[in-house]
Amino acid sequence: MPMRNRPQPSSLKPVPAIRAFPRRPSRKPKSPSLKQALLSLLFEKAFQYSDQPIFQLASGRTSRYYIDCKKVTLDPYGAYLVGRLIFDRIKALKPQGIGGLTLGADPIAQAVSLVSYLHRRPIPAFVIRKAPKDHGSSSAGHSPSGGWIEGNLRRGSRVIVVDDVVTTGGSTLKAIERLKAHGCRILQVLALVDRHEGGAEAIAAQGLKLEPLFTIDDLLSLVPPGK
Repeated sequence: MPMRNRPQPSSLKPVPAIRAFPRRPSRKPKSPSLKQALLSLLFEKAFQYSDQPIFQLASGRTSRYYIDCKKVTLDPYGAYLVGRLIFDRIKALKPQGIGGLTLGADPIAQAVSLVSYLHRRPIPAFVIRKAPKDHGSSSAGHSPSGGWIEGNLRRGSRVIVVDDVVTTGGSTLKAIERLKAHGCRILQVLALVDRHEGGAEAIAAQGLKLEPLFTIDDLLSLVPPGK
């Protein structure tokens, strides 16, 4: 059978280039990270700011700003964010307890403990009292901690110390003192906010490093200009 004449290369027409259409931008905006979400919640619910130093702090000082973290740590969404962020930080350390001086540390420790259970890596929470308990089975005369610690914290446990706001570090240092007296090994010291007023340095003097989720600068950066 005779072969048909094939077109010569010079007679071939070039194939038009196929243009790639740009991808349509997603209509769904990216959700903020858990840390960004917590910072926004702290600014919205917990942070107060003034041009004048009108806020009285636990340390006795006055300040232009005040941070009431319990408005976030006692909020359902806030508790979830706090619990998840701190659990993610500490899970590799395999602590045997988490807590701090009542009251600021309590909802933080409980949030982390709950999240840890949901992730099948339970971390018990404990509470350090401001004064020893004088009645019941956990009172000073019946408790290994001398009535200072509530919960199921055994002597010598590996623990995480938490606090909500660190200013001079007084509350955190009291918690550290009680835990050391209980023979505990402190793996990490965490806070939601460091006000940068000497607390980190005071904690460092005890051979420990404060690791805050945020500093006061993070919150001040969200204050609109002119306010």
